Amino acid sequence: MSTHSSASPDSPSPVPPDATDSPGDAANPRIASPVEVASPNEVARPAEITRPPAVPRPSGPADAAAVAVAVAGVPPPPWLRTLASQLGDTLVTGHTRPGPRAVDARRAAVLILFGAGPDGPDVLLLERAAELRSHASQPAFPGGAADATDIDRVDTALREAAEEVGLDPAGVEVLAVAPPLHLQASHYLVTPVLAWWHTPCAVAPVDLAETSFVSRVPLAELADPANRVMLRYAQSDLLSPAFQVHGMLVWGFTAGILDILLRLGGWERPWNHSAVVDHPPTRAVPAASPPPPPRRSPSTP
Repeated sequence: MSTHSSASPDSPSPVPPDATDSPGDAANPRIASPVEVASPNEVARPAEITRPPAVPRPSGPADAAAVAVAVAGVPPPPWLRTLASQLGDTLVTGHTRPGPRAVDARRAAVLILFGAGPDGPDVLLLERAAELRSHASQPAFPGGAADATDIDRVDTALREAAEEVGLDPAGVEVLAVAPPLHLQASHYLVTPVLAWWHTPCAVAPVDLAETSFVSRVPLAELADPANRVMLRYAQSDLLSPAFQVHGMLVWGFTAGILDILLRLGGWERPWNHSAVVDHPPTRAVPAASPPPPPRRSPSTP
């Protein structure tokens, strides 16, 4: 986002108190819907998450996001047009469908931007700066809160992406605008905007105090079973999909949307749902050090 707000529209939303789903037990945790899960604690990326060795994370912010323009003016592939035509309200769940509570929610939008990268179709993600007071180090789609000068939510999504990563809106073709999702934790009404990057440009964090990392993540890596886990939230028995890609643990709202899109677009591959990562990460308790040996008095000559 382009402002240091205490809430992010790309954060997950908690289960509302009137949710009708019955909680699971410890042995059979309930699988959360993509956007109903939230942690009240803002946490940085778990240090112990191992990024896939085949996709090492670039060493610096400039290297992390400098993308060479290889192909310009590429039309959307048929699979993406089909995906856009089927989008409808597939991203809306019972917990995010706008109701009376959403009347005064703050409007926002996120840009789900697909492109033709060197390793096949990819999607643009960023990671928030570790110094932020909220959502520190959290991966997300470009996007943020609407401004009064925005014409519509497409304008919001493109403006925020330009402010965050330097995206040129002229190189983007919007294919679909999904119905807004009400994120109750942050009280945002977020509109997902699905688009095609027909003329890529170099992107990088515009403000390192806000965005630390930008990456074009191939869909093949997101779909790779080796990069998929379930995230377990310490505050409940809920599990939700997550991805370990490009040195990031992608979770919450962003991961939920990606999970749906991979399945809808036919990219999803069978993966191990029993691979669980704790959120926040479980910290190992160091073993107690053995007591020092008793000191002996110097021997008498």
